[in-house]
Amino acid sequence: MFDKIGNFAQSNEYSLMVGPVYNSEKGLQSKEQRKNSFAPATIFRPTLFKPLLIALLVAAVWGLTRIFPSDMFQVTRDGLSVASVFFLPLALAYIPVIGGYDRDNCIIPLRDIYKNSTALGELLDGLGQLDELLAFVKYAENYGSETVLPELLDADHHYIELRDAKNPVLGHKNPSYVGNDFSMGAERLVCVTGPNSGGKTAFCKTVTQIQLLAQIGCYVPARTAKLTVADRIFYQAPEISHLDDGEGRFGTELKRTRDIFLAASSNSLVVLDEMAEGTTFEEKMQSSIDVLDGFYRKGNSTILITHNHQLVDVFVNRRVATPKQVEFADDMPTFKLIDGISRVSHADRVARKSAFPNKISITI
Repeated sequence: MFDKIGNFAQSNEYSLMVGPVYNSEKGLQSKEQRKNSFAPATIFRPTLFKPLLIALLVAAVWGLTRIFPSDMFQVTRDGLSVASVFFLPLALAYIPVIGGYDRDNCIIPLRDIYKNSTALGELLDGLGQLDELLAFVKYAENYGSETVLPELLDADHHYIELRDAKNPVLGHKNPSYVGNDFSMGAERLVCVTGPNSGGKTAFCKTVTQIQLLAQIGCYVPARTAKLTVADRIFYQAPEISHLDDGEGRFGTELKRTRDIFLAASSNSLVVLDEMAEGTTFEEKMQSSIDVLDGFYRKGNSTILITHNHQLVDVFVNRRVATPKQVEFADDMPTFKLIDGISRVSHADRVARKSAFPNKISITI
C-alpha cells in the first residue's frame, strides 16, 4: 500500500503535476522528458495572472473615462465612452481566446493523461486503502468499549467463537449494552428462543455483523474473537409478500430459503429469523423440519431464531441442535444469552408496554 503511494513520486504524471509542463510538437512533456531535447516548446503554468491582467485592463479603461474629460473618453448618453466602446469588446474577446487555448492545448490533454495513467490509479487505490484502514482504527478508538482484532482460523467448515460480543451499531458509545458469549464449533445448528423484545434478533445481527467486520479487516466489539472466513453470510428476516408475486407470505419465504440453501456451503453462515410463517402450525412444523434437516446435512453454521419451542425440541432430542434462550429476571429481559429453551411468551408484558388495553368494549 505504501509502495503504491510512494512510487507515484517517480512517475512522469507526478512531474507534470509539479510542473512546469512543456507544450512541444511531441505533445505535453515534463521537465525530465525535456532534459536532452532542444526542440522549441512553450511552458504552460496555470495561473490567475491572465484573468487578472484582463480585469485590470478593463478597470483602467473605465477609470480613464472618469479621470480625463476628453472627447475620446467622453461618456455618451448610454453611459459608455468612445474608448470603452472600442477597448471593452477587445478585452472581452481576449478572454475566451486565451482560455480556449489553455483548455484545448493543455488542460484537456493533461486530463486525458491522468485519466489513463496506471501510476495515478495505483496512487488513488493506495490512498483509498489507507483511508479504509484509518477508518477501522477510528471506529475502534471511538466505539466506547473494548474492541479487538479477530483471530482468523483455517478449518474445513465455518467456525466462530466470541467472548463479550456487542452489537457494532447498537453498542456504539453505549456502555450499558450487554455483551454475550457465543461459539459454534462442532455444532452446526443453534436455536435461539425467547419472548419478544428479549434481544434475540439483536444478538443474531451482532454475530453476522461481527463476521462481516472481521472479514474486511476491521476491529470488532468483543473481548476475544476467533473465526473462519465465511464464503457467504445470509440473514433471512420476515418479509411481507407482494401483490404481484402470486405466492403469499408462506411461498415467498420458502423461495428465499431455497435460494439461500442452494447458494450455501459448509463454510457459510446462515441466520434464519423465523421461517415458514403464514400457514397452519402443522404445516409450519413439517416444512421447518425439512428445511433445517437440509441445512444440517449441508454442514454450514445455521442459527435459528424462533418462538416455536416444539420445533427446537425435535432437534434437541435428535442431539443435533444447541438450544439457547434469552434470560428474563423479574419479568424483565437481562439481554443475556443462556442455555435452554424458552417456553413462555411474555406477550402480556409486551401488550402492557404498548399500552394496548386487555379488554375493548364497543358501544353501538
